[in-house]
Amino acid sequence: MINTKFSLQTMTQSLKHYDSINHHYSGSFMDRPIALMLILILLPCFLINIVLALCTKRSLFSLQHKIDALSRPVILHAFSCGIWVKTAVLFDIYFGKISFCGIPLTHRLSPDIQFCVMNQIKCKAGLFSLYDLHLKTGLTIMSKEQLLEQQLNGNAADYLALIIKSFMSVIFYGQEIKKPIKKPIKNNSLSLFGLNVKNTSMAEAVDWITHSQTQPNKTQIVFFINVHSINLSISDPKFFNQLSNANALFADGSGMRLAAKKAGFLLNGNNNGTDMLPHICRSCVEKNQSLYFFGAKPGIAQQAANALCNQFPGLNITGTEHGYNEDNNSEQIIESINNSGCDILLVAMGSPVQEKWLLDHRDKLQCKTALAVGGLFDFYSGNISRSPMWLREIGMEWMWRLLQEPRDKFNRYVIGNPIFLYRTFILGLVNTGEK
Repeated sequence: MINTKFSLQTMTQSLKHYDSINHHYSGSFMDRPIALMLILILLPCFLINIVLALCTKRSLFSLQHKIDALSRPVILHAFSCGIWVKTAVLFDIYFGKISFCGIPLTHRLSPDIQFCVMNQIKCKAGLFSLYDLHLKTGLTIMSKEQLLEQQLNGNAADYLALIIKSFMSVIFYGQEIKKPIKKPIKNNSLSLFGLNVKNTSMAEAVDWITHSQTQPNKTQIVFFINVHSINLSISDPKFFNQLSNANALFADGSGMRLAAKKAGFLLNGNNNGTDMLPHICRSCVEKNQSLYFFGAKPGIAQQAANALCNQFPGLNITGTEHGYNEDNNSEQIIESINNSGCDILLVAMGSPVQEKWLLDHRDKLQCKTALAVGGLFDFYSGNISRSPMWLREIGMEWMWRLLQEPRDKFNRYVIGNPIFLYRTFILGLVNTGEK
């Protein structure tokens, strides 16, 4: 096996014979031993399924026909009846028909990309892929082509890690919603905990924020809804009313994804502000729009602005102001924001302070859109490091925040997360919205 660099930028004139391609996807050699181990562990279940099939005079297996991202036909086996019927796919893996990780089965690549892949590397279709993992957790930081390139350039350790992360995502988020998916109530919104939350992809959310259709002299207020804000809204009716008065609420984090699934909805994306900001900056450069940063400790907003301007040439951040000001300075801050001529205002003072500030002063603001963004500036200033990608891929970024700030984040995560799960899955407040 030759470990050469796989690239989707490498295009050749003619298709190579399959046997002449020496580059294999690293890690696929682990498929058979892992599949055999799981088959032996699940053998009692398999025997039950076989007995049930014989007793009911059904065929042992049912077949599912799929097409992978390279337009290749794939046949997956499942038990016709019994428990954990889809685990029969382990036999497909053991006999080399499919891999644990490989080419995705959930979308189709363009013909040019298909040609490029098949001309460079031998790789079977896979139950899991980096694209599917990001899709399940709502991450939208790379395109499907970039994710495939990163996956196929991984080593054996990356292959094993992808299997583990994918299994964990199945445990946390499941394979599919069992009951029929409900339709959005209106304007592509979902009703979660009594709040109308927009069900948008990251691109749609950014387009909504930066779009120029907002009414003149009417600032559009945007809040991000996560586990913490839901807990606050249930404990404090005033904060619930504040959230309800926003022009747009976006679902932020894995907790909201779990809650939406419990309510019968499938979120189109994880619209968290930290991942969204680079998209907003890129859109502002393209549309010649400007930003203003207000909040965080002294100097943090300016550091974040400097870092983003370096990252996105042409980005116009018209001003910054820290959030440690007396209440009587609000008029001066608003005047500074308005005089800057910014299109989009980002306010980072933590919940529920930032939400209250925006709603109290929305009629005085002249920007088109204002967002409450929590600790966003701390990340982009470098003051607080972002969670490693592997934690974000399984929806556990909150653990990194807890490790960094255990005293400040203890109540929010260690106490708040179990309370949120209790309210979601035991009390069912995600469906009723009752207080």
